[in-house]
Amino acid sequence: MRALLRSPLLHFLLLGTLVFAAQALTRTPAVEDEAVTRRIEIEPSVLAELERRFAETVGRAPNRSERDRMIDAEVEEEILFREAVARGLLERDGGVQTRMIQKMLFLEGDATIDEAPALLARAIELGLHREDIVVRRILVQKMRLVGSRLSDDQAVTPDDVEQRYARVRDRLRSPDRITLTQVFVSRDRPGDPLDRARSLLASLEARPSTASEGPPQGDPFPLGHHLVGRSRSDLDRSFGAGFGEAVFEGAVRTGVWQGPVESAYGFHLVLVDRVEAGSPPDLDLVADRLRLEIEEERREANLEALLSDLRARYEVRLPSAAGSDAGPSEQETG
Repeated sequence: MRALLRSPLLHFLLLGTLVFAAQALTRTPAVEDEAVTRRIEIEPSVLAELERRFAETVGRAPNRSERDRMIDAEVEEEILFREAVARGLLERDGGVQTRMIQKMLFLEGDATIDEAPALLARAIELGLHREDIVVRRILVQKMRLVGSRLSDDQAVTPDDVEQRYARVRDRLRSPDRITLTQVFVSRDRPGDPLDRARSLLASLEARPSTASEGPPQGDPFPLGHHLVGRSRSDLDRSFGAGFGEAVFEGAVRTGVWQGPVESAYGFHLVLVDRVEAGSPPDLDLVADRLRLEIEEERREANLEALLSDLRARYEVRLPSAAGSDAGPSEQETG
């Protein structure tokens, strides 16, 4: 028996048993903690606050789809926050550390800055980072940056830029521009302004008038009668929505008085001098812009892929208010 007790094999077996038992004891709480951290519960008070903010901004209560989008955004932010903490971003951000230490200096009046590491540790232990809006926003943003980071093989190449340019060059073309003269008929003068405009057009057509002869026959106009190189959007900004398109539709006939075209001010008779067609810019002028667009698309795709993977790992529990339209008292998504 004594020989057995002195046996190295027995000691090895006992040590192995103790190690296994210790691992079992520590493993169970870890699994339970993991289950807790992987569950997100949207409290009724949180949902009520989201709906209150929406109503203050929009002036009405959110509908089902709007409420779902708010909940999705809230869940996404919580997931990113938790993942940022789990990946150690909390301890690696100087701004976050400073804020947490300042909070502890305020809470512990006798503490000094020399105790910064211990203060930071106690702040995290107390969970101060969870309720601090600024800290949450910083960590969520940093996690977004981490998730959207481009890998080496995602670097944008000159070929990528050229291919994008070929696809979008028509979208990049400069707007068509028109040069014209307009005769204005005000709504503020006596008589029906539309009848006056039609009568004036008949007079201009009966006796051909040049660009300089037409405007004096109408009413004064503060924005000018001779407009040079104006785009559709330029005309809309000056005369009201739809005016630019109406003028360009009649631009196929140059050198002829046309109208009346209605604006926010009254009616206009238009004499088109010329139309300059827009053209796409050279590639080298927009290459940087296109490169940034491609990078941003790839960053967004990376972040969405990360979020999709993370969402699948979390169980989300919603209050009955979130699913009231569908009927169940509690919704779960995973």
